[in-house]
Amino acid sequence: MRFVRHPFFERDLIGIVDHIVEVTQGDTGAALRRLDEVGALLRSIAENPTSGTRLEGRLAGWLVRHGGSGHRLTIVFRPDVEVGQIYLALAAFGGRDWMKLASNRHMFMEP
Repeated sequence: MRFVRHPFFERDLIGIVDHIVEVTQGDTGAALRRLDEVGALLRSIAENPTSGTRLEGRLAGWLVRHGGSGHRLTIVFRPDVEVGQIYLALAAFGGRDWMKLASNRHMFMEP
């Protein structure tokens, strides 16, 4: 399965790192560990892309998975198994309002 990232997905990851470095007063190791957890969650999604909590409303057809330490990471995605792609709309951490953000990202340009 190939990941297709929303243009803001990388910005989400940078925001997660910046937030962790700020709240830990410069602990880049903690931020890197959280990025490793994001990687593990993405691998898990790739291994089983149809598993997750199904979303409704504007996000119908999309799934969400939580992972990492304390299940504080969130990834919103939509698999297209027939073409072998997983669309990644959002990565969030902690108390971020991921539902509101994801509802504005449910559509993006095809690769």
